[in-house]
Parts: sequence; C-alpha cells; structure tokens
Amino acid sequence: MPRSQIVRLSLAGFAAIFSASAQVSLTGRVVDQNDAPVANARVSVHRGPEIPVVAYSGPSGAFEVRLPAPDSYLIEVDRTGYFALKDRSVQVAAQGSEVTLVINEQDEVFQSVTVGEQPSPIDPEQTEREQRLSGTEINDIPYSAAHSLRSSMDLIPGVIQDPSGGLHFHGGAEYQTRYTLNGFDISDPIDGRFHTLLAVEGVRSLDLYPAGESPASGRGSGGTLNIETDDGTDQLRYTATNFIPGLTTNGGVRIGDWTPRAGISGPIVKGRAWFSDSFNGEFNNGYVTGLPAGQNFNASWTAGNLLHTQVNVTSSNILYADLLTNFMHQDHFGLGPLDPIETSRGVSDHEWLVSVKDQQSWYGGATLEFGFAVQSVYRKQVPEGTEPYIISPEGRSGNYFVDSRQNGRRSQLFANFFPRVVHFWGTHQFQVGGDAQRLDYDAQFQRTSFEIVGLNGLPASSTAFRGSGDFSRPNTAAASYLNDHWQPLKHLTVDLGVRQEWDELVGRVAIQPRAGFAWAPFPRLRTKITGGFAMVADATDLALFSRPLDQQPVTTFYSSTGVPQTPVVTTFIPGHDLRFPRYDKWSAGLEHDFGHGIGGSAQYLRKRGRDGFVYSPVAGEGEAVNVQQQALSYGFGGTYELSNLRRDAYDEVAFTLKQTFGEQYGWMASYVHSRAVSNAVLDASVDQPLQVLDNFGPVPWDVPNRLLAWGYLPLKPLDPKKWAIAFLVDYRTGFPYSITDPLGNVAGAVDSNRYPANFDFNLAVERRFVFRGYRFAIRGGANNLTAHRNPTAVNNVIGAPHFMTFYGYEGRHFVLRIRFFGKAK
Repeated sequence: MPRSQIVRLSLAGFAAIFSASAQVSLTGRVVDQNDAPVANARVSVHRGPEIPVVAYSGPSGAFEVRLPAPDSYLIEVDRTGYFALKDRSVQVAAQGSEVTLVINEQDEVFQSVTVGEQPSPIDPEQTEREQRLSGTEINDIPYSAAHSLRSSMDLIPGVIQDPSGGLHFHGGAEYQTRYTLNGFDISDPIDGRFHTLLAVEGVRSLDLYPAGESPASGRGSGGTLNIETDDGTDQLRYTATNFIPGLTTNGGVRIGDWTPRAGISGPIVKGRAWFSDSFNGEFNNGYVTGLPAGQNFNASWTAGNLLHTQVNVTSSNILYADLLTNFMHQDHFGLGPLDPIETSRGVSDHEWLVSVKDQQSWYGGATLEFGFAVQSVYRKQVPEGTEPYIISPEGRSGNYFVDSRQNGRRSQLFANFFPRVVHFWGTHQFQVGGDAQRLDYDAQFQRTSFEIVGLNGLPASSTAFRGSGDFSRPNTAAASYLNDHWQPLKHLTVDLGVRQEWDELVGRVAIQPRAGFAWAPFPRLRTKITGGFAMVADATDLALFSRPLDQQPVTTFYSSTGVPQTPVVTTFIPGHDLRFPRYDKWSAGLEHDFGHGIGGSAQYLRKRGRDGFVYSPVAGEGEAVNVQQQALSYGFGGTYELSNLRRDAYDEVAFTLKQTFGEQYGWMASYVHSRAVSNAVLDASVDQPLQVLDNFGPVPWDVPNRLLAWGYLPLKPLDPKKWAIAFLVDYRTGFPYSITDPLGNVAGAVDSNRYPANFDFNLAVERRFVFRGYRFAIRGGANNLTAHRNPTAVNNVIGAPHFMTFYGYEGRHFVLRIRFFGKAK
C-alpha cells in the first residue's frame, strides 16, 4: 500500500476517533401528563435541515441521544395515541444534559383539520407485528353495533366475527387469543373467550400482537389483544352518548334499541391522583322477522362500569387500580325464524374484576412492575319449560333441553422487570418476568331430552342424559420468561427470548423460543423489514377438560317404522400423557412511510398447530378404530378420550395502507388473503353428539378474501371544522357451512359449502356544534346502505322443503347518534 494512502487512512481514523470523543450525550425521560413513563416514544433531535438523530424511549421512558457537539437543538417527540411535542428548544452542554419531555394522551378533539408533516408511523426498533386501533377510531368509524367494543374489533384487518358473534383473530378460535385489560388477563376463566363489556368511550386503544410476539406474551396462538383505558387528568371531563332513547315501529310503536354511555374523569388530588369512570348500557328490543306478532321480540339489556384510578405515590412510583362490573340478561336467547319462542331460553351473565398494579421507575432506565387481580364470572341459562326439544327439517320446537348454572374465578399475579440498558456489542434491554394464575370452575347442568324427526315425520333418534351434572374443576398455571432486546447495529434490532409454561391440567413444562428482527436499511428510517419465529401454546380450557365430569348423552335410534333400537351411550373420558398444544408461527413484513402520515405494509404469517386438544374415539373391547390425524371422525355412541390429535394450519398475506392527519382524522384500506383449515372442524360435545366421517376442511370462520376500508374525514364542501363524514366498506367471502341429512349426519366433507359473499357499506355525516356553552355532536347515516342481503342462516338439511334457503337478511338500517362533550373551552 502506498505511503500516501496509509497516511490518509490514518488521518481518517484519527478524525473518526476525535469525532466520537467530541460527541455529547442528551439523556432524559418521556412521560405523559400524569408523569407516567411512555415507552417506545420516538425522540428526534436536530438543529437544522440535516437528518435528525433519533432514539426511542425504553420501558421507564428513558432515552439517550448522542449528538455531534454542544449546541442549541430542537426536540420532537411523537408516539401513537399521544399529541406530538414539536420543536422544543434545549441547550446541550459539553458535559451532557438531561431533560424531561411531556406528551399528552390524545382524546377526542372538537375541531381539527391541520394537515402537515406527520410523525412516521414506523417504529424501526419494534420487531413485533402490532395492529393498533385508537379510541378515536373506535368512536368515529360507523361499524355495525357501534356501541359494542366487541364489534369494533372487526375494524382490524385479519379479525373476523362469525354469524354467531364469535371473534376470530388471524385464523384462531376465540379462545386462542389472550385478552388483557391494562395488562391483566380478562379471558373468560371457564372457556377462554371474550365476554367483558366495556364502554367504547373509555377505551384509549386496542393493541393486537398477532405475530413475532415477545416472550412476555403467551397462552394464545391467535395473539394477544391488550385493551388500554383512558386515564384521568387535572381537567374534569365528561361525555354522554345516546342518552335519549329512540322509537321503533317494528311490531308497533315502542322504545327502540337504546345504547346509553357516559364517562367522567378528573383529579382526585390535583397533580397527584386521578380517576376515570366509564359506563356502558344497552337495551335491545330484539325484533325478529318471520315469527308471529307477540312472539317476535327477544328483549335484552346490559350494564357495565369500569373505574380506573392512578395515584403517584412518589415521582417514580405509580399505583393503578381498576374495578370492573358487568351485568347482562336476555329473555329469549336463540330466538329466530326457525326457532320459535318456546325453544329459546333466558340467559344471564355477571362479571366483576378488581386489580391493583404498582410501577416503580428509576431515572437510569430500570423499571419494576407487579400486579394482582381477582376476576369472577357467573352464567345462567333457563329454558322455557321441560317439554322434549324437537329438531326437524323445518326447524325446532318444544323446549330447549339445557338448564345450567356456571361459576368461574381467576386469581392472577404477575411481575416484570426491565434493568438498565447494557452496552456490550451494541445495546441490550433485558426483560424478565413471570405470572401465576389460579382458576376454579363450578357447574350445575340439568338436561331433559331432545329428539330428531325425519322427513317422514317420525322420530329418527332421541337423546336423554344420565349423571348428576354437578361438578367442579380447579387449575393452576404459571409462566416465566426472559428476553433480550438487542441492537447490534444502529438500524438493526434483534429480539431473542424464551418462555416457560407450566399447567396443572397438562402436568408438563413447555419451553417456547421466540426470535425476531427489525432492520431499517435507509438513513431516514422510512422503510422497515421484519421477520420472526414464535412457538406459542394455548391456555387450557376448563370447559373442555371438565367434559368427562358432565352428564353423558344416551341416544336411541328408531327404525323407519318408528321401532326403537338398542340405546348407545356417548362417554367422554380424561386424557393421559397430554402435551401442550404447539403452534409454530413464522412471520415476515415490509413497512414503508410514504410521508404525510401515510404508512403501508405487506405482511406474511404462517401458523402450524399440532398437539391440539380434541376428543377422539377410543376402541372398545373387540373393536378397531382407525383415527387418522388428517381427518378425525365421530359417530353417535362410543367412548371419546381427550387427546393431542388436533392439527391446524393458517396462512395469511395482508396489504394495508393507513393515513392519519389532523388530530383525529384518517383512513385505512386493507386486503387480506388467508386460509384456515383443521382436521377437527367439528368437535363432539355433551350437548351435540355428531356423525361426521370427513372432519378435515376449512374452519367455520375461514374467509379466503377480505377487502376492508374505513375513514373519518373532514367534509370540505361545508365547514371542515364542524362537518365530517365517516364510512366503512367491508367485502368478504361467505363463511363455510356443512350439509346434513335428516338424522344430523354430515353429508360429504365438513364445511364444503359457502354462504354468498358479504358486503357492507356504511355511511354517516356528523355535525359538531356548541349550544349554550356546551359541545355536542349529532350523526346521521345508514348501515348496509346498498341493502345487500348478507344472510346469517341456512336450511342445510337434505330433502327439506326449503333446503338451501338462506335466512337472516340484514337489510338497510338508519342510524342516529347524539354525543355530549361537556363545556366548550
């Protein structure tokens, strides 16, 4: 090498060393208006037109930025769900400086049309796939049943609600998603589903993590849905929605559906303690078409309340507490065109939750949090009488056959610790923690009988039940985890972790590795490439494991002339040598910031499940049963043992574009192509013995194609500060269903037919105004504006006079909403 080149390289090396030594450090914390730390906030520091230096806050809100020299700089802070902090001036000294940056939580603003340069929607250091729905989006988009938080989840691409109202996140059954409220597990302790009622006005955000999960998340192969609620502030705020009941002319003039909600928040002690309380109510007259007058109403009511409090014990120690109560009653559950009033049953649900969480942060970056909660649920159903329940090709008659009381309880404890950042081959933010749960399930089931009638009008089979139906089942589960959030290079982030699960019902320990990366290859951090692998286990289902303790069906078949045959008994027995269900999830993604608040993404998810829980047939004495893992089969009678023979597969490709502007306006458009199949589409239960020979096929919520778009935009032909337009467009493939014969046997492959495609177009116009010093908003619009039929039921019995006739057409619905926002500023 020539001497001149050696000299140049040496000088360049000395210059780089000198430049690095000349750098100064700006450290600090990002907190909200109540001094709570804000994690994952983007801190940008600049002093001119050059590319800003960017850092992200850690779990305690701490951040560190290395700057080229002492000088006066401008700081910007942005985080989804918070108002951005713009161009705050700070003087950085040669020995370094410290600063505390405060950003305020977003709430619904009265008028905002600012359209300027927006913060980047991409977090280049986040390896998890996050789908976020803000509280303003939940309240502004005109989805069906807009008072229901459960219905709002349909606004997330990849989330589907089936005809029975069941929620399905990225191909999973409802119980395969873990639901949390402010960090606490609120999945139903009996069946793992989401039954909690919450007012949409009290929700700050829904955050879904369907892939690339941190090992802090577990017990849900469908992902983790975290519900964050609003905090109080030093300013007293109150809202009310739909506080005036409407009228309906269905079946005569009467009070129509009424969905009152109210919220109030403010200080308990200014600057020290705050509260936020939200109430959710609903009265639904439940009008059903196709039934005689006086027997076509299914009235129901719900009431729920959540009280959330925060107390700053010290500047670094914060205590949170929640009290949740829910009540629900429905007079004639199951009422429909093929199910008259005598076949329905009254149902009631109660739930309460008490939780306390303590969070301790240190300025250097360490954070410790731990929480304790108790949740209790009670569920009751009472049929209209004790007459036999009749199932015929033309519908049902008689009285429903199940009378039940169920109680579930969960006590939970968790702890998470984030030590200070470690500098070694890059930076490392470690996280360690664990949780434990104690669950209890008590039930009392009393069943009468049901009868299946053939096309000739004679009984084909009748089923009675034996056993007491009174039982209890406890369970204990525990988990621990470790994760390293590692940045080996400036724009490369790697998460490496492991989670350990133990469950009393399984009696085993499951080790679940997790890995993910995020790489922003360009200096302006506008493009991010992600990938990851996660091994996840589902929570055990107390209702499923309790099936052997319940009553057992005894079925008698009849000849074509009505002569009874020898009864057969369907028996469920516990499994042995069970393993945790294992779901391997591979994911990859590309995200890009197009500027002006527009973000786009392309995501791929591959999920393969094995060792899933399912009851499979057991050979009796002198019998041979061939159980293929690809297609489990069932029949009336016999013994079924809980096994690990279930296999599931899900593939998804998703494309999304989203823009936010102003302080609450925005739109989203997405297309999801997916495939969800299982070898155990139908699972025999005590209440529904099955006859199915080919049980492999698409699951009932499989939707190969879905196009979803929604938005809330200023109405510019009018005054954009007062008028807005909201819309929702939702197209999807129809759900699959099976064909059965008059005896209830599945004919052919399961779920081999589909409903017609579903299409909804909802449109609403909103006017905001001030009346006598108070703020109001009135909205009028229509759901299913095109009156697309969108059926929800079908006569699927071969040979029935109305075979393949669809029912439950949605029709066009006109919607009126009035909201009260309190005093005008």
